[in-house]
Amino acid sequence: MKNRVSFLLLAGMLLTASTGFAAVKYQSLANDKGEILFQEKPFSTAPASNRTEDEAKRISRMNEIWVNDIKPGEAAIIYVVPNNPNHVLDLKANSHIVKSFAELKKMLHVPGMPLSKELSGSNTYTFQKASVHMEHGMDLNTLSEEEKTKIAKKLLAEAQASGKDYALMPVNFTDDFWLSFLTYASGKNEISLSILNAKNTGPVTASYEDGLNSTSQKIKINGQDVIQRTSRGGSTELIWVYEEPETSYVYHYTLSVRKGNISPEELIRIAETIIPGSKH
Repeated sequence: MKNRVSFLLLAGMLLTASTGFAAVKYQSLANDKGEILFQEKPFSTAPASNRTEDEAKRISRMNEIWVNDIKPGEAAIIYVVPNNPNHVLDLKANSHIVKSFAELKKMLHVPGMPLSKELSGSNTYTFQKASVHMEHGMDLNTLSEEEKTKIAKKLLAEAQASGKDYALMPVNFTDDFWLSFLTYASGKNEISLSILNAKNTGPVTASYEDGLNSTSQKIKINGQDVIQRTSRGGSTELIWVYEEPETSYVYHYTLSVRKGNISPEELIRIAETIIPGSKH
C-alpha cells in the first residue's frame, strides 16, 4: 500500500490542470540494462467506488482524526467505532517537518548522492526546510487476522473507556525515508527538490490526462537522460532517476520551481550540479 501511495504522490506532483492544449508525448527513463525505471502514461479513469454508506462515513471520520489528532512526524493506527462493523484499522502518518540541515542529513540518506545545503545556478539557493516521510515501523498488510482483531479489540475498549468515538495506537518509524520534499531559496525565488525512494519495487508511473496543457521531452544532463516537462505557461520541471549500484534501489528526483521567476535554463544549470556524470 505504501508504494502505491508513494507512486500516486509522485504523479500528483507532476499533474497539471488540463485545458486541451496538445497531446502529450510520453517519455520513460531506463537503466543501463534497458529496464524501465520511470514511465509516463495516459491517465485511466479509476473504476467507480463501491463503498458502502458505512465505509464512506467511517473513512470521512478517520480522515478528520488523521488531520486533527496526528501531528507532524507522528504515525498511528486509527480505530473508528461508528460505522465500522468489520473492525477496520487504518494506519496513517504525517511527514516530519525539518528545518535543520544537520537533522535532515540524519534522516535522508541516498548512498553515493550526498545532500547539499546549497544548490548553485546563476544564483545560490540555500536550504530552507524539508517535508520527510519515513517508513512506518508496522505494516497492517503483514499482520495476521488474529493480530488485527487483537488490536481492534484493544482500541475499541480504549475508545469506550474514554467516551470517544475513536482510539489511536502510536506507531514508530524506521530509519528509512520513502519520500521527501526539499525547499531551497535565493531571495524571493524558491525551488523544490523531491526524492522518492522506490527501492526495487519496479517502475514508477506518472499518469497524465490526454490533451494535458504541457509538453514532455528527453534531454541529456551530464550524460544522463532527464525528462523535461514544460507547461504552456512556461514552468518547467526536470525528472531523473538514480539506481544505487550496490542495492539496485532506485531513487526518483524531481526539480521544479516552487515560487518566483526561474528560467528553464537556470533549472538545468542547477540540475547539472546535482546529477552525477554518466560513466558511459
